[in-house]
Amino acid sequence: MMFINESESLSIVKKHLAMSFDVDEKNLSQWLNWHGRSEGKLIRSHLALSTGEALGVSTHTAIIWAVVCELIHSASLLHDDVCDSDEIRRGKVSVWKNFGIPAAICTGDYLIAESFRKITEIEQGWHQNILLGLLSGTVKEIVFGQSVDVNSNFLGLGWEEYTKLATAKTSPLICLPIIGMFKCAELEEPYYINLRKLTDDLGLAYQIVNDLENILINESNEIPTDIKFERVNALIVCLKEISSEKEINFLKKNKSELKQYLLSSNIAGDLILKIDNILQSIKNSIHLMPVVIRPIIFSLSEEIKKRSHQFAHAN
Repeated sequence: MMFINESESLSIVKKHLAMSFDVDEKNLSQWLNWHGRSEGKLIRSHLALSTGEALGVSTHTAIIWAVVCELIHSASLLHDDVCDSDEIRRGKVSVWKNFGIPAAICTGDYLIAESFRKITEIEQGWHQNILLGLLSGTVKEIVFGQSVDVNSNFLGLGWEEYTKLATAKTSPLICLPIIGMFKCAELEEPYYINLRKLTDDLGLAYQIVNDLENILINESNEIPTDIKFERVNALIVCLKEISSEKEINFLKKNKSELKQYLLSSNIAGDLILKIDNILQSIKNSIHLMPVVIRPIIFSLSEEIKKRSHQFAHAN
């Protein structure tokens, strides 16, 4: 099959997503329209399409797989917002906040079901079987990671525990679009192992950046949501490791002081160094990937580095 360029493929992905979001039931249609109005950066589509093209996977398989990855990611956001009590998603009120928790759960459940149905549209049956098993395993991973997250103590984790949690939450959906194309291209087993190690590192770095943005990008005087709702955050984990139990108990009861301390300390600078070290480790290991895949991993690393270094200038 002839390949078309990624911009054309991405346009087709968007059309498929629009069809998946177009349902007859009026309530679900309203919720999907609200959630899907802001489509995000489509990072997983770019990863699937770029990897598929680089490895010679059929364009049709890569496009449908890109759609599947976006659908399951979108479902995870809806459910995450409920679990984390996040009221804003991509600059607007989240579905659960606007329509209620049952609406968000139903919408997420629909998108999970739709992601599995979408795989049946892949023309090559053996691709269907491979990707169906991979999607099922990844959904389970996401659920396992979220179950640990919702039961984690706000100020109770050490750095090693945080690393495991952050990786479990973030890595599966970074790995999914790439490893799906790896399996369809029938790469050898060591490539899967090496890819997972790289995406675990990418997932950890990505989560730390998200944690930094939650607390340090503060356009108002409000308490950041990770502090307000007592969620695990890399900044708070690092603070715990350098503070006494008395100090921790005080800061937990006085969240405004906790916010100000984190804003004025050098903990963010230390975390930026951790991110740089993680990204350097990825750079040192990138030779373990097929040559055609290396620019994709490098590009994702550079995006994370760019996001993290917006804080370096402020510290």
